[in-house]
Amino acid sequence: MNREEHLTFINSSIVGIMRDVVSSANLLGDGMAFYAVHGYLLQSLLLQMTGAQEQKMKCICWELATNNLQYRYIRYYKGWTLSECSTLENKSIVYKDLMKAVQSMDSNYKPYPDNTARLKLRDDVLNQVSTVFDGTNIAKLRKKEFESFITTFGTFAESNFVPDNGPLLKNGNKEAPLAQINADTKMYAVYHLLYSHRNRCAHNTLSYQLNIPHLDELKDETYQTYNNIFMFYATLIIIDEVFRKVFAHYQELINVG
Repeated sequence: MNREEHLTFINSSIVGIMRDVVSSANLLGDGMAFYAVHGYLLQSLLLQMTGAQEQKMKCICWELATNNLQYRYIRYYKGWTLSECSTLENKSIVYKDLMKAVQSMDSNYKPYPDNTARLKLRDDVLNQVSTVFDGTNIAKLRKKEFESFITTFGTFAESNFVPDNGPLLKNGNKEAPLAQINADTKMYAVYHLLYSHRNRCAHNTLSYQLNIPHLDELKDETYQTYNNIFMFYATLIIIDEVFRKVFAHYQELINVG
């Protein structure tokens, strides 16, 4: 991948992946045959989106290292420590690296300077996901889950995401993100569920487990509310939008310099 391909990829939205997959799937109709396979399709879409985001984190680090030899030494020569960039912690480290690079050239920069800007980000992402899925065979088959996503995601407080220089999402209790959930850590809990589902799909752990939900999960209202595939997609897009916005400003500063 050459430099221009790097930059194009970083600046592209993962919404495009979701739109392409959902549009193609919608051609299959909403009969029993599609019902039998749609779960595999949703898993594949999640893996495509998480995989693209993980590669984007690595590309951002590479761009930072290309323009800053000291960063190159810290991030690469001393040993790569971010693994596949799949965890929220590792993505937050990349975010801090990017913000540090931007603020070294523009000390007052804040990607989302107030609550209004953050709420607009939430609402824009909610609208994007709703628009892509609304009226499709997937939304029809997952009607209750889709409606729950629209109702619930739109109530997430702005305090859940995008601190100026901190973690991407407001950190909750890592050991019990659902049990200790509060108004500020809902998206953190969603990412915890998303990451667990990503690992199940990527490593096919369901292949040696019974394909039935645990009774504790069935009776847990919090789990049922936030273990939502549409919410997983929206959370990934929130993160993607933040990185695209900050990286675009980084590019502007580099080009001016």
